[in-house]
Amino acid sequence: MTEEQLKKTNKLMIWVIPGMLLCMIGDYCMGIEPLNSKTISGMISSGWLTIADWRIAVSNIGGLVGTLCYTVAALAFADFLRFKRDECKNKWDKIFIDMFNVGLILGIMSFLYFHLECGTLIHNYNVIYDAAGGNTDTAIKMWNRSYLVQIVPYWTTFIAFELTVLIGWIGMVVRGTFGIKKTWILAAPLIAAGIGYLIEIVFPWQFNGFCSGFESMGWMIMFVGGRQMIKNEMVNYGDK
Repeated sequence: MTEEQLKKTNKLMIWVIPGMLLCMIGDYCMGIEPLNSKTISGMISSGWLTIADWRIAVSNIGGLVGTLCYTVAALAFADFLRFKRDECKNKWDKIFIDMFNVGLILGIMSFLYFHLECGTLIHNYNVIYDAAGGNTDTAIKMWNRSYLVQIVPYWTTFIAFELTVLIGWIGMVVRGTFGIKKTWILAAPLIAAGIGYLIEIVFPWQFNGFCSGFESMGWMIMFVGGRQMIKNEMVNYGDK
């Protein structure tokens, strides 16, 4: 990559910020519940009944526009990583770059899919609950029927998407493939989500779901780390 191409890539990656901010708004629209919410069966929370239709609509729209912004940033980042992969001589560097790149590309589909899917699961339960006349047992049975046909693509996509990004990112950072500090490991989305979960446990909040947007926030921070990789490459380019 030329220096101009690196600068262009660096600018395009900024699109992840508005993209993930929109996804975070969507996450909180789906994730915020009353403090007394509790699990009533599997994934189903009693707090789902407090989530109005407009919140699901906002989440879906945020997921759509956020994914478009993410796509611009992710394709630029992936191009840079493919370029650097060709320069790597160590097979493990190549493996971790490949894994991470798979996750980046899967994200183009997954961000929109998960916002639509998670919102639909919540909305379906609320509609079914109303149709069942407020009978929780009946609503759970009917909802499980609707969830059963979605369970395989839902969890397959989630595991493939999250694990390739997590393992690829940690591998690249720990090995020093791009010369960024090891503390950047904390930016991995699942780790960021875990940090949010711990904060929610440790500090009292007047609602449930404080950690809802941390996974999306992790993506935003991780791309900041990616931009640091590119800046390091630009410094190296100047030294050549």
